[in-house]
Amino acid sequence: MSTRYLKRFFKPRSIAVFGASEREDSMGGIVLRNLLESGFEGPLMAVNSKGYEQVNGVACYAGVAELPEMPDLAIICSPPDAVAGIVRKLGANMVKAALILTGGLSLHQSSHARALREEVREAARPYGIRILGPDCMGMLVPGSKLNASYSHVNILKGKVAYVGQSGLLGTAMIDWANGQEIGFSHFLTLGDGVDVDLPSIIDYLARDPWTHAILLQMDRVIGDARNFVSAIRSASRNKLVLVLKSNIIQDAEHKLELAPGIADPDLVYDAALRRAGVVRVETADELFNALETLSRMKPMRGERLALVCNGMGPNALATDRLLKKGGQLAQFTEETEQKLLELLPPEARIQNPVDLNADADPERFAEATRLLTKDPNVDAVLVIHAPTRLAASVETAEEVIKVARKTPRNVLTCWMGRFSAIAARNACNAAGIATFLTPEEAVNAFMHMVDYHRNQRVMRQTPAPFQQQNTPNRQRAGKLISAARESGRDYLHHSEACELLNLYEIPTANTRYADDIAGVVDCARQMGGSVAVKALHSANVYPFSYDDSAHQRWHDLALDLYSINEVRHATTKLAYRVGELYASDQMFGFAVQQMKRGFQSLQINVGITRDPVFGPLLVFGVGGYTVDVLADRNIMLPPLNLALAREMVKRSRVYRIIAENSYQVERDVDHLSGLLLRMSEMLVDLPELNTLEINPLLLNKRGLLAVDCAASVAEPGRLAISPYPEHLTEQITLKRSGRPATLRAIRGEDEPAHLEFYNRLSPESIRLRYFYSRGVPTHDELANWTQIDYDREMAFIVSAPRLDAKGYETLGVVRAVTDADNVRAEFSVVIRDDLQGEGLGIILMRKIIDYCRSRGTLELSGSTLTTNKGMQALARRLGFRISYNAEEEVVEMKMLLNEPSEDWQIYRLQQ
Repeated sequence: MSTRYLKRFFKPRSIAVFGASEREDSMGGIVLRNLLESGFEGPLMAVNSKGYEQVNGVACYAGVAELPEMPDLAIICSPPDAVAGIVRKLGANMVKAALILTGGLSLHQSSHARALREEVREAARPYGIRILGPDCMGMLVPGSKLNASYSHVNILKGKVAYVGQSGLLGTAMIDWANGQEIGFSHFLTLGDGVDVDLPSIIDYLARDPWTHAILLQMDRVIGDARNFVSAIRSASRNKLVLVLKSNIIQDAEHKLELAPGIADPDLVYDAALRRAGVVRVETADELFNALETLSRMKPMRGERLALVCNGMGPNALATDRLLKKGGQLAQFTEETEQKLLELLPPEARIQNPVDLNADADPERFAEATRLLTKDPNVDAVLVIHAPTRLAASVETAEEVIKVARKTPRNVLTCWMGRFSAIAARNACNAAGIATFLTPEEAVNAFMHMVDYHRNQRVMRQTPAPFQQQNTPNRQRAGKLISAARESGRDYLHHSEACELLNLYEIPTANTRYADDIAGVVDCARQMGGSVAVKALHSANVYPFSYDDSAHQRWHDLALDLYSINEVRHATTKLAYRVGELYASDQMFGFAVQQMKRGFQSLQINVGITRDPVFGPLLVFGVGGYTVDVLADRNIMLPPLNLALAREMVKRSRVYRIIAENSYQVERDVDHLSGLLLRMSEMLVDLPELNTLEINPLLLNKRGLLAVDCAASVAEPGRLAISPYPEHLTEQITLKRSGRPATLRAIRGEDEPAHLEFYNRLSPESIRLRYFYSRGVPTHDELANWTQIDYDREMAFIVSAPRLDAKGYETLGVVRAVTDADNVRAEFSVVIRDDLQGEGLGIILMRKIIDYCRSRGTLELSGSTLTTNKGMQALARRLGFRISYNAEEEVVEMKMLLNEPSEDWQIYRLQQ
């Protein structure tokens, strides 16, 4: 993930097009004509080995060596076999950006094509030249008057960036958008991504001031999923991000791999995108409608929607779709209802949705819309129109547009029909009002915005106070995993899996083990009552074993055995069946338990699995021995905090069952949330834990009980979201008072203490930290400060027990935000006023310096006001270079942490 030299793609000062000719089928010629027609203002050069004097009026050269100057951007449309050589020559001449439109280098084509693709990658590597493509359609940037693509038309200027992986879908989007008079800030497709990947582009666009929203079309994640999740999580905190994800299996070699226990990979992508705070759209139609919404909707005030139409049929369609999507109908105030009563005929419907009646004229449409936009209980209005003689489409649209322009609320429109409705839709397009073909499409588009805000609310939800669990014996758990791997096993025996759960304080059913039938009978006698017997063998030691075996797991069980004769008979049958299927070294005896079938027990399936793309996942849903891979599956990317764990529970069918049947719903949710937290801790502590399944997990009035479990091990897995860096925690003692404190990374649960810390800062400290006076931070600001991505930034706090022994308080904080290339990190530090002189400043600064140096960051920098002599003295003491920036009127502090090793790093440090 790197944004180095990306500016040369989007804002090039000069361009050379390789493979350009005046043939009609010449891709290079098409690109050159598009550059000319878009009005690109920098020098243009054509390159063709056939030695043309010019192409389309642009001077042409035979090769790189003949160019009068090296371009900022090289666009390569030459034959596949020539591409690597061109890249090598460009790199040797210090060109840093190459856009490859050439086809035939796809990852999913022949072995020769893949070999050429790797040759291109290797040709670029020694020179640090950035490659966008191959097999992409190019890029269009209206702000730079740049159409470096083979698109048949140019695009309008707008505020939405489109990034896709399919070139043809991209050209279709351009054609549709032009027809709707919708523009873009950037438009590009990536192709197969030899170098420049989706996370890099997202990082660039997230910082672009002209891009307000990002629309992604993707088939799969190429490269590191952690970089992808990190990039879209970061972008979605400040900009709306929507994703169209398709499942395209290109060929047998790239067949989609599935995570154990999950039959539908879409569930995993849904979980990843939801966790990142973005919204997924399902179809190309929804993508087009989402673009309509992004381009024309005003900032969301809330999710309460009012519907108004000149008939109840369309209103019913919209209402039905809204409720199915989980939307909210606005409840009008009495004042609004009274005014509607005066406006509408006596038989008209006054409640939401509003029926204006078939005799409604344009003025009635406009006045009803105006009344609804004034209602404080209404956040947005959807106007639906079916054409009549009394309310012609165009006249009605003109009146509604007048109202929509004067309100801060969103007004969406739907002009049903075609013959007379086209002109009304065109009028709305010209006025910048969102308009749709059907009521359902309009509601879907509105709900995309609602889903985005809901996802952001979940992302920013303040976790409950951090509760340090009774520290599990992590060392014993690690040794348990290591012992299995050292013995050559990729699984844990049933007894080991139960022990692992017990080490993480997950209660398991009392289980005894026997090697033969006589041993099972003896165990049953000792236990007394009704028992269950399970045959243990090499197939059912693996979690989610029903995925790849026709023998369902209940065939290995004998339940409700009341007498010794029943135990002996059932175990004999199990032994005979297992003996026919498995060799003696594949049979591991029997497990015997007392039956735990309670009338009020809910059976749950909870576990850990590992996805080939996104790594470890948590799985939760309805369970039982008859569950299979198609069963209820709720998925979330770890690590979790308590707020996310509760969200995972409440999204499942399990919660709906609890809500209908339990008399202690919150207690049950707390139990399940705590269990998911412990499993999340297990994933962080034990990277070699591959999969784990608890099924069934019983939930009843006594709490939770794991009845059966299985676990497998493998090479260490990598979480898609960086976990809390507990290893960076250390204990310190304050210099003056001798007060003990903890120096650690900040976590989301620190939000209340962080607000209190801020409120105890003096106005002068706030001014010195933020360079201006400011009010109390909002919840969203506090969430951004405390719920950080540890791959992108770090904040260390000093936390200590309160003097009144009621919890913990924050004493000071230091923060460093690193750029995407890990070249520079910008720091800030603030100490509570009443703790000056305790040595916290130097402790925090040394911590952040050591941390950034260990990450390979090249330079740590910060700025402070000229009046902040204390910060300047501290910086000098630590070895920072101090200089005065006259333009900004601040003192700059810089420290070189690591020596740059590449030219581009040196260049960036000099900027």
